[in-house]
Amino acid sequence: MSSKLFKSIFLASISVFLLCFTLIFVVLYNYFSYQSWDLLEHESDFLASAIEQHGTDFLSDMADYDSSRVTLIDPYGKVLFDNMSTPEGMENHSSREEFISALKNGTGRSQRYSQTLSKKTTYYAVRLSDGNVLRVSGSQYTILTMLTDIIFPLVVIIALAILLSVLFAAAVSRKIIRPITNIDLDEPYSRDVYEELRPFIEKTHAQNRQIQQQMVEMKAAHEKQDSMRREFTANVSHELKTPLTAISGTAEILRDGLVKPEDIPHFAGNIYKESQRLIVLVSDIMKLSQMDEDAISDPMEPIDLGEICRDVISRLSSHAKRRGISLEYLGEDAEILGSKKLLDEMIFNLCDNAIKYNKDNGSVTISAQRDGEHTILTVSDTGIGIPNDSTERVFERFYRVDKSHSKETGGTGLGLAIVKHAARYHNAEIELESRLGVGTRISVIF
Repeated sequence: MSSKLFKSIFLASISVFLLCFTLIFVVLYNYFSYQSWDLLEHESDFLASAIEQHGTDFLSDMADYDSSRVTLIDPYGKVLFDNMSTPEGMENHSSREEFISALKNGTGRSQRYSQTLSKKTTYYAVRLSDGNVLRVSGSQYTILTMLTDIIFPLVVIIALAILLSVLFAAAVSRKIIRPITNIDLDEPYSRDVYEELRPFIEKTHAQNRQIQQQMVEMKAAHEKQDSMRREFTANVSHELKTPLTAISGTAEILRDGLVKPEDIPHFAGNIYKESQRLIVLVSDIMKLSQMDEDAISDPMEPIDLGEICRDVISRLSSHAKRRGISLEYLGEDAEILGSKKLLDEMIFNLCDNAIKYNKDNGSVTISAQRDGEHTILTVSDTGIGIPNDSTERVFERFYRVDKSHSKETGGTGLGLAIVKHAARYHNAEIELESRLGVGTRISVIF
């Protein structure tokens, strides 16, 4: 930044210098040109007045006059006198611009350039009372010639200007950069800075506060996640230990021959039951793990929720009949874009929970319908209900409202956690309404 700033200041200062130098040179050159015209005009008036008083003989005294060139021309363009050349050897001047203008208007002026001498000659002519024309001329250097003559001092001036520009640019850039480099980004208000930098300081200060707030939030989130991880690990260990202990104990009794032959099927059934519970638990844990890591790659396709609901009812009907619970689908065909596997898991878990925590001879109603831009899936039951202080936690892993009742139903405590993750995967919202002893209604809004 310092180098770029230095270059910008240097180029700006040297450009301004060269521009000013050029303008001053041109102004002075034009000023001296006008002065040259004025001198020739005054000189012409003086000589014309002298000739009018003393006659043309006055010009014989000007043979040695070398300030300007004086020429006397008759009305036909013939040179009668010239103080720097022999009149007989000079050409006729009747076509000269200043001569023609003087004959017509009384005075005339012109300039002519000499390419060989790199000079320009200025002519001023006055018509005398006898008809003759008096012309006075002087040479003036062109701009190019003047520059050539002063090339050495010009180079010295430009070199000095460049040196001063370098020093000036270096000093100014250091002075500008120093307050910027001294800014403490952690405490931007601790140093005095330019007023122009105030917006930057305020923005930096605001970003620092935002970063600090985000770090606090990230730390809190990390601590919460770490706490949840420890709790999850403890719950998994406990949930796995229970069926494994039952399987191990039953197998040990069978191994030691402590079971009567007629009781072997009963104990074998316990092993099968606990192993199935273990398989379901491990399967649910793996599903949640995949959802947590966004490792699900199921294709998103048009899915009819009504079709899945009817299929789930047919799979759970025998389980519901054992307790006299009726299953009914009252919805309409409602198509959404989603994962068939995850939607099946979601609806199955909602309906399975509605049966498990229902009253004998109760009912479960499933519906799916369109509501404007939304599709709403609802599962209602006439079960035991959920206390108000637990409605926010039932979607946590392994959370159980009544642990003793959950053991009777054989739940893993992961069903609603899977529902929550599946809903999030589909960008859906979940609403829960429940009254103790009356029932529960869970709605998933797609």
